[in-house]
Amino acid sequence: MRGEPDPSQPLAPILNTDTPGDVVVWETYMSPQTVFVHPQQWPVSWNLPDFTGLQRISRPPCYTQSYAYGRPFTPGINQPYTSANVPTGPVVDQNRNYLRVEVTQNQAYFDYIKQFEYYDADKQAEAVKKYIWYANKHNAAPPAATSPSDNASRFQPLPNGNEFYLDKLPDYAQQGMTEIKAAWKVLKTEGENPDIPGRYFRRILQFPLPDGSLSEPTLMGLVGFHIHRVTPFGHLPSTFEQVDNVRIRKRFGDPLPVPAHPALNPGGKHGRPARYPNGYEVNGEGGVAGVIPLPYKEGDPWIQQEEREMVNVSRVTRIPPAVQMVNFKYQALLKDSVWSYYQLIGTQQKNLKTPNYHLGPGIPGPQRSNVQNLVNTTLETYTQKGFSCARCHLNAFPHGVESFPPYEKRFEDLHVMSFLLLNAKSGSDPEETSECGISN
Repeated sequence: MRGEPDPSQPLAPILNTDTPGDVVVWETYMSPQTVFVHPQQWPVSWNLPDFTGLQRISRPPCYTQSYAYGRPFTPGINQPYTSANVPTGPVVDQNRNYLRVEVTQNQAYFDYIKQFEYYDADKQAEAVKKYIWYANKHNAAPPAATSPSDNASRFQPLPNGNEFYLDKLPDYAQQGMTEIKAAWKVLKTEGENPDIPGRYFRRILQFPLPDGSLSEPTLMGLVGFHIHRVTPFGHLPSTFEQVDNVRIRKRFGDPLPVPAHPALNPGGKHGRPARYPNGYEVNGEGGVAGVIPLPYKEGDPWIQQEEREMVNVSRVTRIPPAVQMVNFKYQALLKDSVWSYYQLIGTQQKNLKTPNYHLGPGIPGPQRSNVQNLVNTTLETYTQKGFSCARCHLNAFPHGVESFPPYEKRFEDLHVMSFLLLNAKSGSDPEETSECGISN
């Protein structure tokens, strides 16, 4: 079953081999392009399998311009910029390979979309229209539906885990909306300065190419990881990275050697971490117009590996000492697991006492935030100054929001802070057919 944990299995051990670890829970969540098919293809089954044991089964991608996340040609290579649907180009590591990004969403989010038919952009827009009418007339948010008999024609808030339509789910699935974003790098196992596979959670993956085909099965290592959750206490985004991304530091009792240099830069002088003023440089330049790689677009020619310009990356905002203390604690507890080679960069959450005006005019959750800067070097490489999860996701709304509603409590439910709903297609539009012969 998708999302079902197996508590009898140990966490992935430290094995310096090419063998991947067991598929973990978030890998079994559904991808947005599987959920947001044309409305005529619904109903979609949550348990349509695409994984078995150690393997995740690849299917030829059928992306089109209508797939919004990381638009256009593939959601796996372009990096989000000021918002998830305004992409930049990819990140190129020190081996001239692209980092690859995937997104998954949990069953609570899937059932929310299914319950209110938000897989149809037209249904979202109509519900938003009714929500705004009610909020303007009554100067208050419309009441959320709490049972199947309640009026759910107005736009409904994202699930926090307590909703009636989640009651039928297994206990392990009764949490609020969760979306995952993961970044992977190709692991180099031969030649000069190879990667050390044992320091990565590994997976054999195939990724989409511009012509719609899939790459050869490739050994990949997890380098970046976002978790965005909705709880009864609000939105809780957290972000993690592999420890060798931008600096090298051998920890006490480490059973594996450290690599020759970080995965995303050539290393600094005298063992110090490399630093770039804006967190990145391409050909020695950073923070100037035209340096950030352009996004791949549908039909663009594929840049061959030897011609790609490496992107050197450093961390602009240091990991706070309090967060590092948490990392040291859990890395010690996980010393026998590959997860000891990962670290929390930070978690953004409400600060109910002091609004954080540096975030701008946000809704009560992110505006009253505990942190101003929270950036993952693998997922927000080019927006490291004055940026955070909340600052980006404040721009996320469902279909039907044509201009930003006021940042007032009556409109809070429209500030969904998830871009995935925008991937819904209009049921009134004809169903498209892709070149690979199946509907999108």
